[in-house]
Order: sequence, then structure tokens, then C-alpha cells
Amino acid sequence: MAAMAIFKEYSKKIFAALFYGITSAIGIQLLLQPSKIYTVGVMGASQLFVNLLIKFIHVNTQVYLWYFLLNVPLVILSWIKLGKKFTILSLISIASASIFILFIPLHPLTDDPMLASIFGGVMVGIGSGICFRYGFSTGGTDIIALIIQKSKGGTVGQVAFSVNAIIILIAGVVFGWELALYSIVSIFITNMVIDRMYIQQQKITVVVYSHEIDKISKELLKTLNRGITMDYNLTGAYSGEQIGSITMVVTKFQLFFVKQTVQKIDPKAFINIQPTIGIMGRFNDN
Repeated sequence: MAAMAIFKEYSKKIFAALFYGITSAIGIQLLLQPSKIYTVGVMGASQLFVNLLIKFIHVNTQVYLWYFLLNVPLVILSWIKLGKKFTILSLISIASASIFILFIPLHPLTDDPMLASIFGGVMVGIGSGICFRYGFSTGGTDIIALIIQKSKGGTVGQVAFSVNAIIILIAGVVFGWELALYSIVSIFITNMVIDRMYIQQQKITVVVYSHEIDKISKELLKTLNRGITMDYNLTGAYSGEQIGSITMVVTKFQLFFVKQTVQKIDPKAFINIQPTIGIMGRFNDN
């Protein structure tokens, strides 16, 4: 039974990765790239590289090639910093998108740049949101954000905004500000779809019961921009042992790091994850 449950879990995640590959490839090849409208993160950077090479040195390369190459060093970093399970699933999503972009021909479905930016953004956002829902990333800035968050305490929003702003700025200077504005529409739509489906706007309450709450809280405070409430005066009814708890509200994007940190310090810790209906008071959404 346990083996069957694990198989079902991983089959759903692999399907999510393949779904991302198909939807992102459709969005890029049939809507965004033919109009020189850019999407988010490393995929958008890959589009930009292709168009810059065509404009300045008349070399025609493909988006899938740059997308895969730019993600290689990030996957290596992810393997070292974020763990094997997360990295393998993210690599599957990267490979899936690269393969589908390779085989889907570059062919515009519409000549209207607004339609291309809206529906292209939706297609990329749907696939990305599905991957996030199942606990892994589509590579690129997601990996960068988690690594920075883990090492320096930066936020997801800061990383994504920085990368997207650079893409828009370069695209505006080189190819004209009208296309850059359409790219802003595409990026906004993609982020809105992702937020609706999974990521930053959904809050959860995490309660950790452990004998190592001091070590766990210190490690989490180094890297998460979140408050933590600690209780040292708990007793297990069955064991009679004294135990402590940590309570914190995080975004679902941060849950991956919280679980990894807790399990690394105390593999026997009990983690209770609950949906949060609403929040009153100070909370940083980034």
C-alpha cells in the first residue's frame, strides 16, 4: 500500500511536469515568441538571448537550447543546496519544456500582440502553477529564490522582480518600449495565474513539535522573513516527556524550506501543516 501511494504521488508530479512542458511550449512557440513578447524568469531570458543574437549577429538559435543551458548551473546548485528530490522533479519540468518547445514549431496563432501577451501568459502560468502545487519548481528564478532565501534571507518577490525588470529593460531599449509593455502584460498575467493556483498569496500555519526548537528556530530566523512563536511548556500525554513547539505562518513557497530545515535538525519532529483562512496584523507577502 505504501509503495502504491508513493507511485501515485510521483506519477502525479511527473504528469504535472509534462503538463508544464506542453502548456509553456504552446505559450512560447505559438503566442509569445513570434510577437517578441517575453515571459517570466529564465524562459523570458532565453527568449531575449534568441532575439538579441538574431538582431546583432544574425545567428538563429532556439529558445529550448538557451532555456536548458541556463538552467544547467542552477540545477547543479539546487542538487547541492536544495536536495535530490526537489531537483530531480524540477529537472523533469525543465527537460519537458525544452523538448516540447523543440518539437512545437514557431507559428503565430494571432497577429494581435495583446491577445498573444494575455493568452501566452495564461499558458505559461497554468503549467507553472501546477508544478508549484505539487511541490517542485520549473527551474530558473524559483531555484535562485530558494537558494538566496536559504543562505541570505532574500525574498521570492525580490528575485523574480529583479530578473523580470532586467528582461523588460533590455527588451525596451533594444526592441522598442511597445513590445516591452506587452511583455509586462504577459508577465503580470502569468504571475496572477500562478498566484491563483498556488503560490505566494496562499498562507499556511506550521506548528513544529520537537526537542530541538531552539536550534530549529535559530536556523529558520536566519533565512525566513517570518515571525516565530515558541512554547517550551508542553508535555506528551503518552510519553510524559516535556517537549517544545514552534508556530509560524508562511507562504506555500516557503514550506519547502521549513520542512527541509526541520527534518535536517530533528528527523523525529512532528510537523502540523494547516490552511490559514485569513491574517490580521503585519505580514510580508514577498
